Amino acid sequence: MVQSLARGIEILSIIQEKGSATIVEVAAVLGVDKSTVSRLMSTLMHYDMISIDPVSKKYRLGFRILYLGEGVKKNFNIATAARPYLYKICDDTKESVHLAALGNRKMYIVDQVRSQREYNLSAQIGMIEAWHCSAVGKCVLAHKPQSFIEDIFRDYDFRRYTANTIAAYQDLEKELKKIKEEGYALDDEERTLGVRCIAVPIFSYGGNVNCCIGISAPKEQITEATLKRYTLCMKKYGSQISKELGYGLYRS
Repeated sequence: MVQSLARGIEILSIIQEKGSATIVEVAAVLGVDKSTVSRLMSTLMHYDMISIDPVSKKYRLGFRILYLGEGVKKNFNIATAARPYLYKICDDTKESVHLAALGNRKMYIVDQVRSQREYNLSAQIGMIEAWHCSAVGKCVLAHKPQSFIEDIFRDYDFRRYTANTIAAYQDLEKELKKIKEEGYALDDEERTLGVRCIAVPIFSYGGNVNCCIGISAPKEQITEATLKRYTLCMKKYGSQISKELGYGLYRS
């Protein structure tokens, strides 16, 4: 390990954690002399990784950090991160598993892993899921701000597919509150008779929910007993995907 590089990275972490810091403060945390920290910070300044506040004279993260961060977000593929866990959920539940993502105000199925059951239900990649009666749609909505939800449903058609379909905004509001509290969404024959679906959220580095993982199966396979087991499994791996995306490391 290159010591100077390691210390440079530690300096960035210290400044990020504190918001801003002096050379003396950084040296105290690192347990090294001020001259060493000064040289390292001069190098970081040269590459715009840190900057100095002209008033407080404290160092803060530089604009190049923003540039690098945008590069990480741009090149990170949620489907790549999630796919190994879709296989794990499929192995544990023996059900088909899919990944859904928000795009242009619609919920799309973007990936899936099919089970080996003789009779299985699997989503189609590229398929658009309805907001009011799909587990994945309701799952993402439950974690969105009220302004987003109101905008989606301003001129929304609550199409009734079955007798179980939610057909009123007020009923949907109650459902979304329940979903957020319980940590999963359920489509209980709301889109198709005889079919139940479960979805759990995936949190981004900033705590946003634009993606979720779901299971679709005949109602005989998603019973009260299996629902609990399936949701525990999905939450476990959903949490691991979220962690890979940086959730829990974010600081506002």
